[in-house]
Amino acid sequence: MGQHVQLDNQFVGFENPCYIIAEIGSNHNRDFDTARALIDVAKESGCNAVKFQSYTADGLYSKFTPRISEMEDRSHPGETPYELIKRVQMPMDWHQPLSEYCQKAGITFCSTPFDESMVDILEGVNVPFYKVSSYDITFYLMLVKIARTGKPVILSTGNSDMKDIEAAVDILKDNGCVELVLLHCVSQYPAVYEDMNLKCIETLRKKFDCLVGLSDHTMDSLCGIMAVSLGVSIIEKHITLDRKTFGPDHPFALEPDQLKEYVAAVRNAETILGDGVKSVCSSEQENHKIGRRSIIAAENIKKGEEFTREKLVIKRPAMGIHPRDLNEVIGKRAKKNILKDYWITQ
Repeated sequence: MGQHVQLDNQFVGFENPCYIIAEIGSNHNRDFDTARALIDVAKESGCNAVKFQSYTADGLYSKFTPRISEMEDRSHPGETPYELIKRVQMPMDWHQPLSEYCQKAGITFCSTPFDESMVDILEGVNVPFYKVSSYDITFYLMLVKIARTGKPVILSTGNSDMKDIEAAVDILKDNGCVELVLLHCVSQYPAVYEDMNLKCIETLRKKFDCLVGLSDHTMDSLCGIMAVSLGVSIIEKHITLDRKTFGPDHPFALEPDQLKEYVAAVRNAETILGDGVKSVCSSEQENHKIGRRSIIAAENIKKGEEFTREKLVIKRPAMGIHPRDLNEVIGKRAKKNILKDYWITQ
């Protein structure tokens, strides 16, 4: 699979900054101006891409699908999943103008397809990569179609065990997927710390020898920061203009100021990690010289006088001969007068 993946015009991998996807999902509320405002927020916050969701209620849910507990305060009373999706689904004619708006804004447009017909629509706007929802890890027909586009695939692994992931990865690879990133994910909205199990990031990397990222449904930046320390290549985070807005994905999404703080926290974490090369930092240079030791005169030493061990001490600063060369100095003669407590430089 390799250690680098190209998403649009950016390379993603261990030597590159984390690729941050702002998940807009259904938080546009079927209002095009809101969708554009969220794109602007993502761009201003420093995200690399925005992601929408491409589905229809008829292609996603049976009309008889029962309600789940998460819907209680995020949907109308008695509303079924089918009816909810029907109400929030993105209009199909938005794909092209949203893609064009992203291009003008300088941020990558992508969207998660939720059935095979949506793959055709996204191919029509030439998305640079595909993101597959955790719940569709067993939707093999769509995985085959996505893989055969030849584009990079980002596969979320929430609500899955290793057998689910193995089967999906095999199908993607067997059908032409060469560039793959797995996202560790907990399909709980919001997700809680106790379930995050970030050690799975390394488990997935070792098992599948591919890049790994995080789809983060927690309410703050801690998991994102920790994921960076574990070497993730991609982070996906839901965004909204206002968490109090009525809808299925608003309550756990980040508001504009929170998104800026999240991205800044990720970038700071990357800066803190550094490049792994152990050396003296530029900020340490002054302390390096003053705080380390060198060979110092223990008494006044006259020009031509022989250096003996008793006449020398090892003290700060490191402005004289290195302590390791003490034995080489002993027995030599001073080339000039040296005051007591001054460093030996000859």
